[in-house]
Amino acid sequence: MRSSYTSAFLGAASAAALCATVHATENGGVSYPLGVNTIGAGVMPGPGQTWLQNYSAFYDADTFTDSRGHSSVPGFKAEVFVNATRIFHNWNTKIGPFDLLSGVVVPLYSSRTGSALGHERNSGIGDIELQPIYLGYTSPDKTLFSFGGLEVYVPSRADVSSNYYTIATTLYTTWLPTPRLELSGVVGVEFHTRNNDTKYRSGTMFIADYGVNYKPFEKQPGFAVGLGGYLVSQISDDKQNGETVAGGFRQKGFAIGPQISFAGSFGAVGLKWQREFKTENRPEGDKIWLQWMIPLNL
Repeated sequence: MRSSYTSAFLGAASAAALCATVHATENGGVSYPLGVNTIGAGVMPGPGQTWLQNYSAFYDADTFTDSRGHSSVPGFKAEVFVNATRIFHNWNTKIGPFDLLSGVVVPLYSSRTGSALGHERNSGIGDIELQPIYLGYTSPDKTLFSFGGLEVYVPSRADVSSNYYTIATTLYTTWLPTPRLELSGVVGVEFHTRNNDTKYRSGTMFIADYGVNYKPFEKQPGFAVGLGGYLVSQISDDKQNGETVAGGFRQKGFAIGPQISFAGSFGAVGLKWQREFKTENRPEGDKIWLQWMIPLNL
């Protein structure tokens, strides 16, 4: 949940690297936390403000699909719990009409993954996400919020690490066409370095989150209900030892589900469920999010 909330929004700009199962597109994962930015995606701290954001997610999948969307791993099972903490700061510095912002995310993982051949458990600190520079824009009438910039995922080298660097460019946007309707979206592209342990280089990924949220009660303007989800599509082949792997192992996937949120002067909180479908070369399952944000008086 991009804890972007100054007035009453909830979402999550690139929290931890929540992957579907393990980390790495070589295992059907993605560095970007798919589905996290479906509420208030483009809202950001005001000048000089700092937010503490927390994202807890549980992912459960019992299918790993092939390039035709059919189950390809007998007995596949993945259960992953992630808790990620993010600090998001507005430097109170203007570059023309844009605000300068930065953030950092540290995720903790616990996972149980396996197949008919056996299972294993892993836990530890996941890849740390650095968000050194964002440029943010807020329209004068406060109906359009957007920011974007560079993101770097640094491998922690723990058992749950991807063991490669990811560099991403991502844009987060929220539009309020009416006082009670919110449309949020994220688009991004991530590039990966080679995993030196496996000599494997995952292909370039296109990612997108989306959300439609509505405030049904005029007397409770902080409460919203909606639908949100994501899509992921790999746009270049995986390679190992410099050679394209069989079929390119390009992954695709979609997800949608209900969400509720509440925001006020205290911060914001949200609960979401997302169901995956139409996947290729990745796990297919369900994801549940509990996300919250509070402003810090630093």
